[in-house]
Amino acid sequence: MKKQLLKLLIAVAFTTVAFTAQAQRYLTEVFSNVNVSTNIVYANNYSVFPPTAPGFNDLTMDVFEPAGDVLTQRPLIIFMHTGSYLPILINGTPTGSRTDSATVEICKQFARRGYVVANMDYRIGWNPQGSNVDIRRGTLLNAVYRSIQDAKACVRFFRKDAAISGNTYGIDPNIIILGGQGTGGYIALNYEVP
Repeated sequence: MKKQLLKLLIAVAFTTVAFTAQAQRYLTEVFSNVNVSTNIVYANNYSVFPPTAPGFNDLTMDVFEPAGDVLTQRPLIIFMHTGSYLPILINGTPTGSRTDSATVEICKQFARRGYVVANMDYRIGWNPQGSNVDIRRGTLLNAVYRSIQDAKACVRFFRKDAAISGNTYGIDPNIIILGGQGTGGYIALNYEVP
């Protein structure tokens, strides 16, 4: 009896070690490469920036997918960059677009774990040097409002694609995650589920 129990414990130990040693999709990087589709237009909306030429502009994104993945119902992460609603150099930092090296690397890491990642741009523009606090506050709140509208437009783009356009990106429209760095995280936190 003791020998059988010892054999059982050894078998369980080896099984546990073998199971935990395997890479787990979504938790560890199980794909070595990613495919990137760039400059995909997900919406078109009125922009106030640059202030000299406001008008309707395309809103674009880059989509990162794990190379060689065979699943057709993968979770989607919509990731948004930082930048304080101001363009690079004006915001005083080297960040502020979806092409920031840190933003791109984060998207690649999620894609190597098995997610589909949309690295989206959103509309920027507010007046931090307004003549009074009401102008500064009001233009910032408008920038926040526009960015949340853009995040919702991106979600609608993917849900529509999954429902009527053949699910080009192989997402599960019931598992959409919003996230971001800095300002992008602020947008994700303020997004209200439709």
